[in-house]
Amino acid sequence: MVDFVKLNYGDKERFENFVMDKKNFEDVDTVFSYHTGEVKYPYKTKLGSMDVVVLKNSGHVKNSLHKLYNYLESKEEHNHNDFSYSKICETVGFLFRKMIDAKTTKLTQLEFGFNLEIDRTPETLIRRNVLMHQYKGGTNNTYHGRGELRQFGHSNYFIKVYDKGKQFGLDTNILRFEMKFIKAKEFQNLGIYKLEDLEDKSNLRRLFIYLLNRFDELIIVDDYDDVSIGSIKDYNALSRFTNPNYWTEEIKHKHQQFRSRQKKQFELLLKKNDLLKTKAYLRTLLVQKFIQLINN
Repeated sequence: MVDFVKLNYGDKERFENFVMDKKNFEDVDTVFSYHTGEVKYPYKTKLGSMDVVVLKNSGHVKNSLHKLYNYLESKEEHNHNDFSYSKICETVGFLFRKMIDAKTTKLTQLEFGFNLEIDRTPETLIRRNVLMHQYKGGTNNTYHGRGELRQFGHSNYFIKVYDKGKQFGLDTNILRFEMKFIKAKEFQNLGIYKLEDLEDKSNLRRLFIYLLNRFDELIIVDDYDDVSIGSIKDYNALSRFTNPNYWTEEIKHKHQQFRSRQKKQFELLLKKNDLLKTKAYLRTLLVQKFIQLINN
């Protein structure tokens, strides 16, 4: 569920004194000027797998809580397994014990998502079936041959769908569906301000409902061709509607009523030709995974 977090420290002096105390961190990396002998910012160290950084005017702790849990358990940094509610609480508790002001420092970044074991190759599903979000196309990345990623960017958040199994060289088909909040106000509206708010199940449920609403806005269409679609008229219309450029370029200046009618026609065609099985399958897996993790 919960993955990347960032705690931003405004009281830089207090944070720096804590980090530079050898009782707390034995090794701190700095930038050293060879000619002047000046020690420059940033100062960097690690708490498990978390990055601890002191800047000139602030400081932060950031990285994946999920990876931190696995690092503390096995010294392996990965997040391809399940991260249940009890494990979230255990990891948050570790940060409370080890980091100054971790209970009062505000979160400024947050990622929330799920690993879904699916019955097909994730990179193929992403490339062929995950087409748009809110009728806009996404950007693609192949992770340098380690799996397909499709990302949909918005002002306050990103949606990421990618091949988690191939990213880590696994034999299992693991699809990752994830929300990355860019602006804190987006998750603050859900009641999440600090780390301890992630220990509240009602907050996690609100996060999940938010994620599920964003999933519902995705255009995920089953494979089809001119043979499976009986009507050539329907086939041509589907080919037009499944192209992001149609919505963002060809009809972007059309009246809103026209655009609404086109969206309605697209929805009816998808239902008529039974092309929403993949989306329904993934949605069911998301709900099942959340129920499993929140109760463990």
